Amino acid sequence: MTNELGTRIYLRFFVPADAQERVDMQNRNRAVFEKVSIDRDESYYTLDGQAELIARWAQEKEAHQRYAFGIFLHETGQLIGDISLVEIMPDTTKLWILGYALDQVHQGQGYMSEAIPLVLEYAFQETGIKRVEAGAVPTNVASIRVLEKAGFQTVEGSNPHRVKINGNWEEHLLFFIEGGEGL
Repeated sequence: MTNELGTRIYLRFFVPADAQERVDMQNRNRAVFEKVSIDRDESYYTLDGQAELIARWAQEKEAHQRYAFGIFLHETGQLIGDISLVEIMPDTTKLWILGYALDQVHQGQGYMSEAIPLVLEYAFQETGIKRVEAGAVPTNVASIRVLEKAGFQTVEGSNPHRVKINGNWEEHLLFFIEGGEGL
């Protein structure tokens, strides 16, 4: 698969040539993204840091541990966000976690509502993933609405979940979807 096509956007795996555009997007949105993302060190915001990240993501894709996509506009080819499926193993159970971020100037326009079903289609039809979980800060009503619109349901008995953001443990609500739901 090279592209997952939506009406206004397409998803594709990151390539080395995307590093500068990722640096620009991350730095432009740093204050916004840091409010809802895990802690990152300064190298994340550099060209070398992004180039290393993209190279690592390619290796993780080959190992079926992470699928990291850029979200690009059909009209211009501009990178406007990212969306990833990451395999984690908190105990003896493998979990696939959905993470995403959208450039603040493109938020509220339905792009993530278009991107999530595309990545879920890839997950369920191309990789054999059976279940995907996602978290959202309780105050991020837009993200919660996007997840629910895509068919995600609340994970019973585990909410709220705590995630370290900017050095502080913040509550997150957990959601899940299983193959075939909401698609």
